[in-house]
Amino acid sequence: MSTRTEAIWVIAGFTCLGVLITYPLIFRLGTHLPNGDPVLTAWTLAWDADRMRHGFRGIWDAPNFFPYRHTLLYSDHLLGIAFFTAALQWVTANPVLVYNLAFLASFPLSGGGMYLLVRSLLGRRDVALVAAAVYACQPFRIAHAAHLQWLMTGWLPLSLWALHRYFSTRRLRDLLACAAFFLLQSLTASYFTYFSLLPLIIVGAVELVRRRPPLARTAAHVAVAAMVVGLAILPIVYAYAEVRRESGLRRSRGEIAIYSADVRDYLSAGSELRIWNDLGTGRGEHALFPGAMALLLAAVAIATRPRSPITVTYALVAVAAFVLSLGPQPAYGGRSLGFAGPYAFLLRIVPGLDGLRAPARLAVVFQAALAVLSAVGAAWLLDRLGSRQRVASVLVTAVIVTIVAAEGWPENVRISRFYPEGEPRDRLAYAYLKTLPAGAVMELPTSVERYEQEFIYQYMTIVHGHPVVNGHSGYKSPLSMWWGSGHSPFEEVDRQRDALMMLRGIGVRYVVVHRWRYQDRSLLDALDDAIRRSPDQVVAYQSLGETMVAALAPLELPAMPGRTALVPSNTFTASATHSAKRLPFLFDGDRESRWLTGGPQSGTEVIRLDLATPRDIAAVRIQMGTRSFGDYPRDLSIEATEDTGSRVLYRGTVLPQFARGLLNDAEYPYIDIVLPPNRTRVLQLRQLGTTHGFFWSIHELQLLERLP
Repeated sequence: MSTRTEAIWVIAGFTCLGVLITYPLIFRLGTHLPNGDPVLTAWTLAWDADRMRHGFRGIWDAPNFFPYRHTLLYSDHLLGIAFFTAALQWVTANPVLVYNLAFLASFPLSGGGMYLLVRSLLGRRDVALVAAAVYACQPFRIAHAAHLQWLMTGWLPLSLWALHRYFSTRRLRDLLACAAFFLLQSLTASYFTYFSLLPLIIVGAVELVRRRPPLARTAAHVAVAAMVVGLAILPIVYAYAEVRRESGLRRSRGEIAIYSADVRDYLSAGSELRIWNDLGTGRGEHALFPGAMALLLAAVAIATRPRSPITVTYALVAVAAFVLSLGPQPAYGGRSLGFAGPYAFLLRIVPGLDGLRAPARLAVVFQAALAVLSAVGAAWLLDRLGSRQRVASVLVTAVIVTIVAAEGWPENVRISRFYPEGEPRDRLAYAYLKTLPAGAVMELPTSVERYEQEFIYQYMTIVHGHPVVNGHSGYKSPLSMWWGSGHSPFEEVDRQRDALMMLRGIGVRYVVVHRWRYQDRSLLDALDDAIRRSPDQVVAYQSLGETMVAALAPLELPAMPGRTALVPSNTFTASATHSAKRLPFLFDGDRESRWLTGGPQSGTEVIRLDLATPRDIAAVRIQMGTRSFGDYPRDLSIEATEDTGSRVLYRGTVLPQFARGLLNDAEYPYIDIVLPPNRTRVLQLRQLGTTHGFFWSIHELQLLERLP
């Protein structure tokens, strides 16, 4: 059999396997999607294709999470997939079809990549097929069926194949091929920028010791390959660094620990599988069982061929991946093992590693190594049959492959009808929105928990062409987290007019209200009333069936004067109607401490500041903190006592200023209330609104004086 024929058979075989595993998707490629994240992925691939057509201009600034920048990088950018799907997107203009074809292509890519690696290592088709089946049908793939980037893992074994080949041939082009495959895997899922290095380093180290190539020549080749990789990913690294600095895209150690593997996770499988459904206790990211046949064959390899270079190399890869997947604090059965893992050390020294949430996904590297070890074990087993038992060997190989495929076979792949032009109840609204001048959109209702609707809002930017405040991704913007939580003014019946003003304050031009999505009709009625009865805020609105589109008037907040100075806190005295003993926390310079009323806002709270000498107070700066985002004053009045009498310098909502503060600092935002010129002796902050549960809290309070 020629190499070309062999490749065709392997690709065709795993394509058919993918069709069978995902049945009946093959009959609904243009209309249905697997549930969950595929909507995000289809949208991302469509955006990538659009930007490729325009020379990648503005690619990082995707039309979600307005007004934040570089929001494509809040999740995987998927360029490693888009390079191959963009042309299809341009021709079909059907992101659903493009996604599904890429989904099916992940099976021959993964199976074919592993087949080539093992075929080159062991020189045998039968065991290469076993390894390919182990890698393409691993239960982990079914647990991540909604994550296309974690199905497109065939570039990893291809990079290892090219690296092994380099040490055999010592040709630079083979090392450059390794670099190219590494890049494709990294551009497919950003985790692999780090995770792929683990097997590549181990394989490279073992091969250096085994083959002892000329060090100077090898170092020069490695330098060239590293330079190629560096130049290719430098623009992406720079963009990630910028968005990381601006938006703080980091994971806490606690979050990383939650998404690290538990030792027992490797004996856990989800409910999606026919055979191993609900095995163990780990679910989702913690369903890492690689299959009994793979484990058995790998054990045979280690027991029978422990000194084989292939066994040693890939056993080291498997052990390293397993240990690192346990994260910074290894655990067994939910209990810490009492020591820090090596991943904790890497978190301290490796730049950007704390941006990855789930060390458990190193299971992909573990399972790649396990696939190679399975081939070694299968080779030993088939060798026991002898060269005269060809039929028996074929039958045993077929049985092994069948068992492996059965272990990774899903109960069903859940797919749902998806409407690329919008739900029928929203279609007229989106068509109308498409005709309106450019401007940012807020879609309501919004929610952090109901992320499926946020996926749809984000996807519909393809249809109407406007950026949206909404979105759902690996990270979420601080504004979307606030507006989609219980702190949101959109969740308070009597704050709907203030919420509209807040949207105007950050430049939102349109609001789309999906009446049929509201579960609380009182909120809908209040928002509807605010839109219809606020001509100063809403310049036009259009009801289209069960959906309304409203156009907002722009809002210009007073600008901070050019020259200001902080008024020292020792030049005035403070008093308050509530929690007077906590007033020192307002001026202690500690952003974490706070003054709070200790009870729900009642409209009677007052903070009084007596200045030693009259001053022209340019602004009052109120600093908030993440734990008190719901404690902003619902209706704030700032009153000044001057030589000529008393007057109100400010009265109303602080939400526009709060939203702008969140754009600048997601953890401790300032609410800057700019005041007209004055000569203030006494300044009083009166909280005149009411809430059912939220206090009035201030972390730091500052006065800024206007300078001549």
